[in-house]
Formats: sequence, structure tokens, C-alpha cells
Amino acid sequence: MIRVLQDGVVNKIAAGEVVERPASVVKELVENALDAGARTLRVELRSGGRNLVQVSDDGCGMNRADATLCIERHATSKIRTDADLFAITTLGFRGEAMPSIAAVSRFELLTRPAAAPVGTRLVMDGGTLVRIEDAGGPPGTQVSARNLFFNVPARRKFLRTVPTELAHCLEAVVREVLLRPELDITVEHDGKTPLRAPVVADLATRAGDLLGPHGRALVPVSFARGTLEVEGLLSPVGVHRASAQGCTYLYVNGRYVADPVLRRAVREAYRGIVPVGRHPTVVLHVKVPPEHVDVNVHPSKTEVRFQHGRELSAAVAAGIREALQRHGIQQPVAPRPRFGAELRPTLGGRGQLSLPPMPQPAADPSGSSAPPPDTLAEAWTPSWPAAPPPEDSGRGPARGLLPVPRFIDLRVLGQLDRTYILCEGQGELVILDQHAAHERVTLHRLMQAEAEHLGPGQRLLHPVVVELSVARALTLAGHVEALHKVGLEIAPFGGSAIAIKQLPKALSGADPQRLIEDVADDLADGGSGEAARNLSEKVLATMACHSSVRAGQTLSPYEMRELLRALDQVDFSVCAHGRPVCIRVSPAELERRFHRS
Repeated sequence: MIRVLQDGVVNKIAAGEVVERPASVVKELVENALDAGARTLRVELRSGGRNLVQVSDDGCGMNRADATLCIERHATSKIRTDADLFAITTLGFRGEAMPSIAAVSRFELLTRPAAAPVGTRLVMDGGTLVRIEDAGGPPGTQVSARNLFFNVPARRKFLRTVPTELAHCLEAVVREVLLRPELDITVEHDGKTPLRAPVVADLATRAGDLLGPHGRALVPVSFARGTLEVEGLLSPVGVHRASAQGCTYLYVNGRYVADPVLRRAVREAYRGIVPVGRHPTVVLHVKVPPEHVDVNVHPSKTEVRFQHGRELSAAVAAGIREALQRHGIQQPVAPRPRFGAELRPTLGGRGQLSLPPMPQPAADPSGSSAPPPDTLAEAWTPSWPAAPPPEDSGRGPARGLLPVPRFIDLRVLGQLDRTYILCEGQGELVILDQHAAHERVTLHRLMQAEAEHLGPGQRLLHPVVVELSVARALTLAGHVEALHKVGLEIAPFGGSAIAIKQLPKALSGADPQRLIEDVADDLADGGSGEAARNLSEKVLATMACHSSVRAGQTLSPYEMRELLRALDQVDFSVCAHGRPVCIRVSPAELERRFHRS
């Protein structure tokens, strides 16, 4: 039997589309404040936002009539006709945020226009109006949402730990204020101030304040193509991160979006510049006529649809590439050593096999494809086991991975772009990613002797202080004890700085800044509540990545053969960072591509 749902159920369903977690409340309330013309914002959080999200602004405020209407679903001042949906210039417009938040919290609204002698207080409980009354208060609006999801326990139990939810809330604030250096914003959490962003002169300064060292390393970009205007900041050559989270900030007409068209343009622009598995930091503001973009395609308004998506993607990619050309793609780079200590696999009882030092790649005479310094500047001496395992060892390539029984049975053809090893086996072309391959070899060895490389680490003579983004620092703060168990001892050092006091023995010579960033990225990707075992595997994977051959390094035929030999000892059920070691191209595929079939 079909029935019409009760209003309370309808409101909770609608709230579920808009309010996923405390960060969703932060996003919606900050956007409302910006639409109201606010220049000063204060965000107060308790318990990661689950007990309180409060946003106060100095915007235009509302009279009692508007305050009463703003809690009604689909009540808005932004649109009047369906034609207005295709000329949106504000961040909010559907009138869903306030009623959705009120439906799943204990809600209070205090607002006053500057010209009004008295303001309005409106109190709701789980979507039910409790009272509305006159109240004093400063000009602007203050919205409080307490005990989020108190009446939807099934949703509340899916909230993560306090540090994780706080990190999401802070990231929501960063996304909204990063593009607006004219804003003054303070975020307080349980009596502390994890984020303070005063008014600054320009976008570059704002990015440096909010994104840490990677933000300060960005270079400007600005170009126009017809009605398209683009400006922002880009990672120059050699600046990249292990995770895509918290490093790509894309905006369309002032609105933060997670748009596949723009992400594709960024990937295309950085093709061949950033190694596979690494990600540039990008802050990009794309301006197009409002009628050329539909912002009404997603409940949280984080996705848009462009009228000329393909042409826009190509134009943005070309403009970014030109900016990168001006900021170092064609400039040769000087290698610098990163590690003082190297990881050397051992052959039980038979000593070590040490190969000649890896030659550094020469700069391309054309200057157009010199590898970034962070990927080629390795003082690396490879050493791999020399003998394949017995046939019944249970290791070696997974079934179907190769056209031959073992890696060593492949015939090495050569190296492509100082990144890929080309091989032939049974008439098939096999292409290996040299970094992913050696990373698997190193990870396998580390996991075979985990106790040796994790656990009690090597204390540093003087703590090394590194600066991270606020969200990444909070991510690490939630895993201090677990990291200590694997030999990495850290402590907060004020603001978003982290003091490294001890490193795992195997990484005693690593670059602390890069190492801690990669560990934080890996933990952020994995969420919270990781078991100690899973965390140790993440740290081992990061160790393997930091001590493996990189893209952009020349390998001799002998070294390529020894890498194949070492791969035959790897347990391929263990995944380092989820990237494939090799791909196969069949004769049928080649015939199809050459129109021979």
C-alpha cells in the first residue's frame, strides 16, 4: 500500500541529502553567511561538531518575517522563476539548508539587521518550532545546531572520531575561505583555536596561511579564453603530494566544486610532470557566464554541469600547461640527496648484492620533459635478491599477471621515459612501472622483517619541527599512540606544527617534512579507527615508497634484469599503494591498433 510520508519523515529524508556530517552544517552555514555579505565569521565547534556547530557573522541579518520563513523548506530570496536557476550567482539558492539542519538538531537562530533596534531569536527542536521572540544581539546572524542527529541515531552512530570530524569541519572552512582573502575567520573547538585566518592582501598569502608549506610554494596562474577567465595558484615542478585529499581546490564562479571536467583538465596539464601516484596542489578559480553552467545538479551543490565541458577542459588544461612552462618545466634541475641511509635487502646467510650507483638522468636538451627534482633527486644504490624462489614457494606473480611463469622469463627490451621497463614474453608486450615494482620488492622485504624496522625507533638528537595543513595535523594527532608503536614519535608543537622526536630505524635518514606529509596523507585516505596492524602496514608502505627507485631514473640492462628477478620473490597479495606493477598488451590489441585484424 502506498502512503504519503509524514512531514517529520520527509524532513529527515531531505536533511539526509544535505547534512551528511557536522562538516556539512559548517559548509551550509558559512555559505549563507557569505551570501549575506559577511566579512567576519566565527565558527565554534564542540566534540568535532557533533555537540555544537555555531556560526556567527556580521552580515545583513534578517527581520522577523524572513527569520520565520528561512526555516521553511524551499523558502529562498535567491530565485523566483525557473529561468533564475540558470543564472545563479549566489552560493545558496534552494532554501534547503536551514530546515534540513533544524530537522536533525536542536536549533537556534539569532539575527538582527543593522538598522533594526531589536533582533529575533527562533528556537527549534528536531524540526519542531519551540518559540520565536524578540532578542538583543549584534548586527548579523548566529546559527547554532546542537546535538546533531540526536533524533536520527542510525545516522549519528556513523559519525567518526572527534579528530576526524573536526578535520572535515576545518577542511569545509578552508574550502570556503581559501578563495576569499578579504574574510576574517576564527574557528574554535573545545576552547582551543585550531584555525585563525585574518584578512590578508591576496590569494597567495591566504594559501600559505591555510595550506602550509605546499601552499607557500605555489605559483600564480591567470589567463582568459573568450568568456572564460581563470586565475589561481599551481604547484610548480617538483612540488607534489601522496594524496589527492586536501590539495585540489577548484572553484566555479566562487563556488567550491568537485568537478570531473576541471579535475581532468588539471590531470592533463600535469601529465608527465607529476609522477603516477603523486598529486599537485592546485587552487583554481574558473569564471564563466552563469548561463553556461548548471549548479543545480547535486544536493550539496559540489558538482556542476558545463554547457561546453569539453572545450572548457581543453582550454583550462592548455592555460595551466602554459603557466607551468613559465614556471620551470623547461628549466633543468640540480639533483639533491634526500636519504642518508639506504634500505638494503639481505639474502639470508649469503650477504648482500650491491649494484653500481644509479646514474642521475641528464637534462633533456629540449628542456621540455626534465623530471621534477622531488622524483629524480635520489642518492640510491639498488640492491635486490639475485635468485628466484623455488617453484613451490607460493610467491611470485599472481595468476594472469604475466604471459610467462616468472618475471625473469621476460625479455627486457629497454626503458621508456626513464619510468617504464618494456619487456616481451610469449609475443606480448609487458610494461612495468619501475617505481611501483621496486616499491613492491621493498615492501615485501620490510614485511618479512617487520619487527626489525618498526617498534623502537631512533630518537633524534633534536626534534624536527614540520608544518602541515590544519586538517593533516589533526589527522596525525588522532594517531599519536599508534604511530609511536611503529617507531614514529610525534607531538603537537603549536598551531599546525608537528615535532618529530623519533623515526623508525629504516627511515632515520628520510626527509622529515616529506615523510610526515606522506604518512598523514595515507592516514587521511584510510579514515579513522585503523587497527594498529593496518597502521603498521601503512607506515611500511610509506617506507617502501620512500626507499624505492623513482620515476625519472635511468636503469641499466643489468639493473632491470635484477628487478625482474627480485619481483619473483614478492607476495602479490600485499598491496603497497594500490597501483599496478605491470600491464600487458596482447598481440590482438596491437593488431587492432595497427588495423591488421
